[in-house]
Amino acid sequence: MAVVSATSNGLVENTTETKENKKGWLSKRTHFSYRWKPAWFEVTETKLLYGENEEEPQKTINLIGAEVEALEGDGAFGWTITPKDSSRTFFLRASSEAEQRGWMLAICEAQLSSTEHASNACVVQ
Repeated sequence: MAVVSATSNGLVENTTETKENKKGWLSKRTHFSYRWKPAWFEVTETKLLYGENEEEPQKTINLIGAEVEALEGDGAFGWTITPKDSSRTFFLRASSEAEQRGWMLAICEAQLSSTEHASNACVVQ
């Protein structure tokens, strides 16, 4: 199923969802300059893949044991992912509350579907 949504900056985003995978464009804060840039993301099994385009998401965030937290009060539908045994935190943003909730739920389901998942609870509100 494809979902088309408009963002606050006027861009149109396409998001593709299947039972196994969630795919689509999100904003990711860059590691060094802290600017927000669009990136393609895809949840597959226990990993969150991302990159500059749909054809080749080249980078991976391991979701097993990762801490996922919604950013409260910024009004930007953001959340963070901190992989287990990592000091790096990834900052992500969706274009709506429903999209944020959908991504966080897909990440939670990927964590729980793994036989290696940590004992920490996965809660999406």
